[in-house]
Amino acid sequence: MESSGGVNCGVNPGLGTQGRNFGFVSTRFAGTDGVSLEADKWAQVLGRCGHKIFWFAGKLDPNKNGFETPEAHFDYEENKWINNQILGQRLRSRECTSRIYDLKEWIKDKLYEFVEKYDIDVVVAQNCLTIPMHVPLGMALTEVVTESRLPTIA
Repeated sequence: MESSGGVNCGVNPGLGTQGRNFGFVSTRFAGTDGVSLEADKWAQVLGRCGHKIFWFAGKLDPNKNGFETPEAHFDYEENKWINNQILGQRLRSRECTSRIYDLKEWIKDKLYEFVEKYDIDVVVAQNCLTIPMHVPLGMALTEVVTESRLPTIA
């Protein structure tokens, strides 16, 4: 097994030992929030093992190599409207459903652009599949990884 900087870079049967392109996805990788800090730790370890790291989010720190699309941010106006319609509610309107799906399709297209541009081999989903901060992003990412069969860590 290889080791780099105190990190065990063992062989993973699905990934082999060659460097891969990891695509981190979330609403935001900027500042000092917990998600951004933890993702940076992952990226450092993976980088020491010879992998390349790319980022997809609604907001990115300037030093992050990746794809920033404001529609993926939890504070994006359309997402805030959707959240007001669905969080804590028992029903949602047909209009709300339509707007969820419209935003999902937009983000899905951007995710596919990201995957193609950076030749992503593995997706690392950070809080976008586990908590409902941005339902359209979670739906879009679920469809992308299902359709592309990309290995995903979430």
